[in-house]
Amino acid sequence: MKALLSFIIFYSVSLAGNLYAQAREDVIYLNNGSILRGKLNENISGVQSTIEIVGHNTIVVSDSAIKMIMTNQVIPSKDRADKSSPVEMAATVSFFGGSKNSAGCSFITSYRFPSRISVGVGIGNEWFDHQQIPFIADFKYSFLKGMWSPYVFALCGYSIPLSKKVDGDWSEYYGGFLAGTGAGLRFNFTKHNALVFSLGYRYQKTKTVTNSYPWLSSYQGYDTILYNKFNRVTFSLGFLFN
Repeated sequence: MKALLSFIIFYSVSLAGNLYAQAREDVIYLNNGSILRGKLNENISGVQSTIEIVGHNTIVVSDSAIKMIMTNQVIPSKDRADKSSPVEMAATVSFFGGSKNSAGCSFITSYRFPSRISVGVGIGNEWFDHQQIPFIADFKYSFLKGMWSPYVFALCGYSIPLSKKVDGDWSEYYGGFLAGTGAGLRFNFTKHNALVFSLGYRYQKTKTVTNSYPWLSSYQGYDTILYNKFNRVTFSLGFLFN
């Protein structure tokens, strides 16, 4: 579990570092006074250079038209404010249906690739048979690039109990493996903010160990181990920003 927590922390720090890196760009100054800003993909000396600008458009410029090329330049703050970051943070509330209703919330930091695939990690607070903290790895694919898009998702991870024991209870609670999948809709109401809604399936496994006759020291007690498997329909809504 310590290794998993260390991975969560390391991945979050890595995403923060990537967010800083995204505040830089390459710049091509042309002889006619024009300026191209983006990511320099190719630079063949004496022949041509290729740069990817806003909107994933690629421009090929002959060497004779280039006055100067500068790489890894800091984006001015006035320009950076209008650029969305590939690093996204989402706060989500989920409601789990089934024979016994339950709910939870999660906070996930993810990286969105140009291919519209997002990969992230997060942590939450949920209630099934008892309160627990899930550590989550999240994967999403969005079908469209516009202001709204349907998407599919999958998640997996491991949960630990918020408290192993409850006062007056002879049982000890343990977490377990979790997984889920589903589909949803994302609505971007600004360049940096979006609302997300999803409907899916959630699986959660937990373990309860109960000591029988703990109050009779002269009587040999024994432990009863109960494995619980929860299968729930899930409805989630959340707020995303980058």
